[in-house]
Amino acid sequence: MTEHSVLSVEQNEKRLRISTLITFLMFSSQLVGGFLTNSLAIMSDAWHLLSDLLALLLSWYAIRQTMKPADSKLTYGYHRFGSMAALINGLTLIGISLFIFYQAVLRFLHPVDVHSVGMMGLAGVGFAGTFLIVMILKQGEQNINVKSALIHFLGDVLSYFGILLGGLIILLTGWTQIDPILSGLFAVIILKNAWTITKEAAHILLEAVPYEVSVPDVEKRLLQEPDILNVLDLHIWGLSNEHYSLSAHIQIGNMTLEETSEVLTRLERILLEEFNIAHTTIQLQTESRYRNQYKGNMTPRVH
Repeated sequence: MTEHSVLSVEQNEKRLRISTLITFLMFSSQLVGGFLTNSLAIMSDAWHLLSDLLALLLSWYAIRQTMKPADSKLTYGYHRFGSMAALINGLTLIGISLFIFYQAVLRFLHPVDVHSVGMMGLAGVGFAGTFLIVMILKQGEQNINVKSALIHFLGDVLSYFGILLGGLIILLTGWTQIDPILSGLFAVIILKNAWTITKEAAHILLEAVPYEVSVPDVEKRLLQEPDILNVLDLHIWGLSNEHYSLSAHIQIGNMTLEETSEVLTRLERILLEEFNIAHTTIQLQTESRYRNQYKGNMTPRVH
């Protein structure tokens, strides 16, 4: 891990710690306020904040793990902890969104009185707090753990705005069913965002090609180099959404050992600077060895 990467991880860890503290204070106030105002929207948001709090703690733990160096048991390091944490966060949010939607349907069918002024006050506090957290986390959104937490709180900002609007409608019209309607809407928003982060985490854990990288583009770029005759067994995957890896067999013309070293250095620089692929395992093989190994089959195998 480079010095820049270490600094970035430490900054993300600090952002998550600050966001966790703010979220805990907000959860406490929303939980008590939800009981006092009898607002399902506020109560739903309190439990959503609890999931946010757990998600932040899990993301913080994952960030701490990724700071560990590789060892004899985990030779690639601990980067996958971040993707696992994001997957757990996403699946948890999916469950919570379905529960909130169920509660919203029940409340819509059986309306209760809601204290609109208290509801609006709590929503105002929540809006300010989540907006602050979004500003903190947005600076580190390139990390999947920070991004999963950011998605949580972007939905919260919209939710609090909706609760403010709902409280105003109840205050002016007395129509309390707007409260479960908003809760159902928030559940749909949460579900959509949760599905996005779950899919991205699963994509990484399945060692799929990162979304930002195209295998044909990488192959085409490598073949532009004058010493490269063919590209075989090309594999690209991500340890996380920030750490990409590549392995390949590269066919070259007959050349000296010193010349092959120069080719490797050039290829590694191209992959890092143009495709952000920092970890590469490249096996060079001469044209004569290539012909002996693959004989008549000249079709490159690219994955």
